Amino acid sequence: MSELMQSSQPCAENERNIRQKLIELEKKLESSQLLLYEVEKTALIGSWEYDLANETLHWSDETYRIYGLPIGSTITPEIGINFYSPEAQRIISLAFEDAIKHQKTYELELPFLDNNGKAKWIKTSGRLRLTDGQVSHVYGVFEDISYQKELQDINQQTNANFKKIVDNLNDAIVTISETGKILSTNSVVHKVFGYQSEELVGKDISMLMPEPFASKHQIYMNKYLATGRAGIIGVGRELPALKKDGTQFSMELSISEVLHRNQKVFIGIVRDISERKASENHIKRLAYYDELTGALNRTSFEKDLDSCIQSGKSAFNNWSILLTNIDKFSQINLIYSEKIADILLKEFVSRVSEHMPPCGTIYRNNADSFFVILKNSEAHSIDAILLQEPRHVAEQILEDLNRQFHIEGHEIAISVSIGMLDSTKHTLEKEEVKPLLELAVRNAKLKGGNQWSYAESKEMAYLKRHSQLTIEMQKPKFVNELFLVVQPQFDTKGKMVGSEALIRWRSQELGFISPAEFIPLAENNGKILDVGNWVIDKVCTLLAQRRLFSESNNPISINVSAKQIAQPSFADSLISKLAKYNIPHSEVILELTESTLVADFNLVISKMRYLKERGIHFSLDDFGTGYSSLSYIQSLPISELKIDKAFIDEIQNEHQEVPIVNSIIQMAKALDLKIVAEGVETSEQLAYLNKKGCEVIQGYLFSKPLNIEHWLETACRPQS
Repeated sequence: MSELMQSSQPCAENERNIRQKLIELEKKLESSQLLLYEVEKTALIGSWEYDLANETLHWSDETYRIYGLPIGSTITPEIGINFYSPEAQRIISLAFEDAIKHQKTYELELPFLDNNGKAKWIKTSGRLRLTDGQVSHVYGVFEDISYQKELQDINQQTNANFKKIVDNLNDAIVTISETGKILSTNSVVHKVFGYQSEELVGKDISMLMPEPFASKHQIYMNKYLATGRAGIIGVGRELPALKKDGTQFSMELSISEVLHRNQKVFIGIVRDISERKASENHIKRLAYYDELTGALNRTSFEKDLDSCIQSGKSAFNNWSILLTNIDKFSQINLIYSEKIADILLKEFVSRVSEHMPPCGTIYRNNADSFFVILKNSEAHSIDAILLQEPRHVAEQILEDLNRQFHIEGHEIAISVSIGMLDSTKHTLEKEEVKPLLELAVRNAKLKGGNQWSYAESKEMAYLKRHSQLTIEMQKPKFVNELFLVVQPQFDTKGKMVGSEALIRWRSQELGFISPAEFIPLAENNGKILDVGNWVIDKVCTLLAQRRLFSESNNPISINVSAKQIAQPSFADSLISKLAKYNIPHSEVILELTESTLVADFNLVISKMRYLKERGIHFSLDDFGTGYSSLSYIQSLPISELKIDKAFIDEIQNEHQEVPIVNSIIQMAKALDLKIVAEGVETSEQLAYLNKKGCEVIQGYLFSKPLNIEHWLETACRPQS
């Protein structure tokens, strides 16, 4: 018995040990299950298993949660599959059957509607457990991937939006590899280059470049990859580009570098700037070129003249300037029309440019004169040196213009007078250049025109004289040194019908100064305003004196400058002065030159119309010497036209026709304008003008300009 008891003790001990180990295993299993539970809950991944033999389905707690069902509630394959859409049910049923029959695992992503009606995306997989080579269990994971799907959809939408934005830019975008292969493009590439994207991807970027850029591109790329130094990365540049059809265009290129999968990728942004460049060129032409003739304009001349003056201070730089003036160009306007004259100017520039040496540039100065700048160049032969000499250029211009111009059925012959300056002969300041050239042109004209003349040292003295005069004109006593003379005007019978007030200057320092000398200076230095106001005051005083002794109402003409009439207060000030002296408006005629009108046509015309409405008449002085054309004469509110003395001088006798004088008189009559002939000095001129219908004569034949006392005596004398 005792032996039996002893033998049973080890068995009990073993049993206790086994029980203890089972308890420990249960605790470990429970701990593992808790860990698995937490992992599933955190990762939103459940699990499932189906026992084919018992036809039982097991879900983990997380699977229940994904379904939205109470944990532990009854489940079957039929219940589980009903939460999918019909199409998803078909897919998952086929996959499950295929797994059992053919022992194939599966992994599916399907839309899903949980028990609470919430739409989800799930990932479910099927794995197999085999017993004796046959499928006994199918199991897998059940994962809620709704968040990942949402992120994926957002990413896809973002990519789609980004592509849409990129494709709707005005700029082409091209990405290339380190080897220069095109990796991708946006759709704008087709608009810019003419290629579809598929025509470019995989090709070398050099196909979009003209030579020499195409052949040098990879060399530059290799140099950058080796040194890291490039002049274009991150910097926008203007470069030529090549379209599919072979045409070139201007592009603005900006390149950035990015790292993609440990490889350098270059992103090029290309903007077609052809239209912008065309606009810039158009603006440049408007700013620097004369629209009518295509020659450079005065702005360009001033800029290049500055450059010449600066370069001329070096002993190794020299330059020359020509001023070419078309002789009597106003007659072309008058005889043939403004349209013909414009065509002539274009052909003039074309003809002069034809034999211009490479060192020469032509600029339009005004209506009928052009500058030519000749910059020194490195000539390698005696002939080449001669070709760029100003004298040779001037003689070539004269030769080219000796041939008649054939314009719209007219054969027109012109001549030019050319003034020249050579920087090797004079040390010049900029402000001296144009006056010297104008003097040289004047000298050429005085010699008969159709020739050239250098500006000589005597012209320098002339400029110094102008400088002296300007200094004297700035002194307060200048206006007090002025005095008035008046030249009567007569009809062809010798009856006085009007007068013109003329200004004179007798300087205490310099003696008598001709108005032809000081009036242009006064225009330039602004003193013309003081002079003009002084003349109006003196004329009003003179007319008031005449009224004391005579009932004559013959008008006095007053010359008015462009700067004077352009003053805002001019019109009202004139009317006030006439009222102050009780002068009828009809006793004053304002004389304007054509150059005055051209200075600011619209402004001057508006002032003229304002004053004409108040009874003040206007005369156009020196007609035919400026820009005369019928089209603009018709628009002027004038009542009188004065024929310049230069044309009157061409009248030699009563019978020899003078076409220019005839044309002016005929035009004036057609426009119902009174005609005044200036500078009439001979009876032959008077007879010719009388025969042609000229009404008013002014000149030494009847009377020279008179001092105030003598004029008052003449004006107050009874007329027979």
